[in-house]
Amino acid sequence: MAAVAEGAAAAAGRMRGMVAAIAAISIFAFSLSLSIPLFSILLERMGASGFMIGLSGASAAVAILMGGPLLPMALRFVSLPFLMVAACLGMAGLLLVFPLFPDPWTWIALRFVFGFGAAALFFASELWIISAAPPAKRGLAIGIYGLFLSLGFLAGPALLKLIGTEGWAPFLSGAAICLVAIPPVLLAWGDRPDTSESGGGGASPSEVIRFFRTDPAVLWAVALFGLIETGAMGLLPVWSLRLGLGEQAALTLVALVAAGNVLMQIPMGWIGDKLDRRRLLGLCALSAVAAAWAVPALSGTEWPLWLVTAFWGGLVVGLYTFSLNELGSRYEGAALARGTGAFMSAYGLGALVSPPLLGFALDMFPPHGLFWIVALAGAAYATMLALRPRRR
Repeated sequence: MAAVAEGAAAAAGRMRGMVAAIAAISIFAFSLSLSIPLFSILLERMGASGFMIGLSGASAAVAILMGGPLLPMALRFVSLPFLMVAACLGMAGLLLVFPLFPDPWTWIALRFVFGFGAAALFFASELWIISAAPPAKRGLAIGIYGLFLSLGFLAGPALLKLIGTEGWAPFLSGAAICLVAIPPVLLAWGDRPDTSESGGGGASPSEVIRFFRTDPAVLWAVALFGLIETGAMGLLPVWSLRLGLGEQAALTLVALVAAGNVLMQIPMGWIGDKLDRRRLLGLCALSAVAAAWAVPALSGTEWPLWLVTAFWGGLVVGLYTFSLNELGSRYEGAALARGTGAFMSAYGLGALVSPPLLGFALDMFPPHGLFWIVALAGAAYATMLALRPRRR
């Protein structure tokens, strides 16, 4: 009886941990999907160039990129739940500061700090979910986790469509929602992973960065996902506005990318447990190439453009789901914590490069230049995957 009770308690603890991780990743995604299109539209309204809009978006990505090597070391001093609660409180407070200083350069600095809070949620939730997921069903667990990640990315644009981008409303609403993750994290405080072994240890930035050399198929896949996702959230609205499609249509396209993510997360997670993830990653990259041709070709339509945009979002999400599953199958303990930091840095790298690069392409090769960069990036990753020997 004692063994049964102990097993039930352990299962309940894993469930509480998964709920806390899901709540945190949902807020991470919501905060980015709200802030990226909101600030892009507001900066466009201020008359900022495509490059300035991209630079503003890149400041948050720099924080995520820097957080990857640093956050595993932070776990030497604080626990995962403490890190998550502090991040939620800080992000909520910062959203109330932005409207007080409507200046592009000030927003760049504020978005850097905001991005570091998002990075802490990203790192802590992914380390927690991989630690809590049963190995035999890791892909399915990651798919469920990814579903809420995608719902978070859907919630930001959906909220903007509901309340608009004028005044304090989007900032107040965003600040309130950033606090939602705190109660589940507090409830799971005692069920957190043992970070004395799996977190800080002797982790150094160099030990995190070396994963780019040892695991390029995993890390460059999530970098490509970061590039496409951030580009879609930040510059797809600007592309739509410059084509004269209107603000509501611009927000609809962003929401459709997120909707495709939502619908495909669990199927992608289940498939990742059954089929060769390396080949699946290659197919997802090639879908990005196809979408980069199809979306501009359909820009004069409505329903065909909407369907292709949602389909694109659904296929591209596999880059994230399959690569996270593969990371969990390769590492555990301290190595998993460092690998999670590298995974986050890879996403941050893609998100960092995407806004200024795609914004520059939008200015220099109007109106569809940003899609050519997406196509080149997808083709480059697929080529690397085909030429690099399979990991033993």
